[in-house]
Amino acid sequence: MNPPIQPIATPEAQPKAPAHAVPAASAAVQEPAPAETRLRARLAVLGASGYTGQEFARLALAHPGLEIVALSSREHAGRPVSELLPGLDPRAAEVPTVVDPAAVEALVAEQAVDTIVSCLPHGAWRELSAERPGLLKGAVRVIDLSSDFRDGSSGYVYGLPEAFRARIRSAGRVANPGCYATAAALALLPAAEAGWLGGPVMVSALSGVSGAGRAAQLRTSFVELDGGAALYKVGTEHAHVGEMERTLAHLAGADIAVGFAPQLAPMARGILLTANVPLRTGVTPEQARRAYHERYGDEPFVRVLDEGQWPETRTVRTSNRCDIAVTTLHGGKSLLVAASLDNLVKGAAGQALQNLNLMLRWPENWGLPVHGSPW
Repeated sequence: MNPPIQPIATPEAQPKAPAHAVPAASAAVQEPAPAETRLRARLAVLGASGYTGQEFARLALAHPGLEIVALSSREHAGRPVSELLPGLDPRAAEVPTVVDPAAVEALVAEQAVDTIVSCLPHGAWRELSAERPGLLKGAVRVIDLSSDFRDGSSGYVYGLPEAFRARIRSAGRVANPGCYATAAALALLPAAEAGWLGGPVMVSALSGVSGAGRAAQLRTSFVELDGGAALYKVGTEHAHVGEMERTLAHLAGADIAVGFAPQLAPMARGILLTANVPLRTGVTPEQARRAYHERYGDEPFVRVLDEGQWPETRTVRTSNRCDIAVTTLHGGKSLLVAASLDNLVKGAAGQALQNLNLMLRWPENWGLPVHGSPW
């Protein structure tokens, strides 16, 4: 039987994967070891026709340690990859044909695939893994980008690296966080860990339309959305509210209620989020900024902005970075935090790759973009 991962080093030199993956203070100064000194993971990407599936494929094809063995789509099985992923250049990378889930299950059984990345819609991975148990039984690693197992059920670890890095490293199954929930958790993590939160949190966020998925919908069509912004699922109705509350409760050691006002904006990608919360004790703006700088000083994908600077969606576009600004108001009684990230990268595919690097004990920032594309 073949081993679950194939070495790509030469037979006379096959060093082990790194024993840890603690990120350096700056992604720019952390040079990953050459690809020939590593192991290659062999992936099947389910739901490859969606926005997050395409984004993950784009990032994975540029990652020297990953090999995409199969792209899966029930709807598009058998079609050329150039039609499914029009942004990819097949001259630059060997891209497999598009297959259905049955073919992926066979590849897992043959040990040709050791890692499954599910970019399926919410509920679909839960159904598919029950329908085809061989996918879970044979895969060494599973990363699910849907909301199916973010509650920690069925052995899944919640995949927010900045909070749960140690657990992710030893996990075989990871539930990737939602885009809104990632931005909210990173915005509030230092304050929650410090025990500052003194009451319910109010979160408001603008989101690019790609967060609603690729399926055609009237409310996300150009005519309906262009020229304005629209609130939806306001209050506690949105599915990410429960996800935010679970994460904050873990970080703060106490239940934290969340109110949420998500808004669709006429842009393809990006999230701009603000969070407001009363504080237990007075905190000056300088103390808040210092605490955030200290907490995120060694995080390669979280940047705390200086006084007077505020996040923008365009500066983090196509990057795996989250920009954060923090201050306090009303004599230090209220915390105001703003965060921006790309919902398809740090909010989905990029964070999935970040988690996969951790699971494989590789440098956490390997193959991930830290710079944005503002124009």
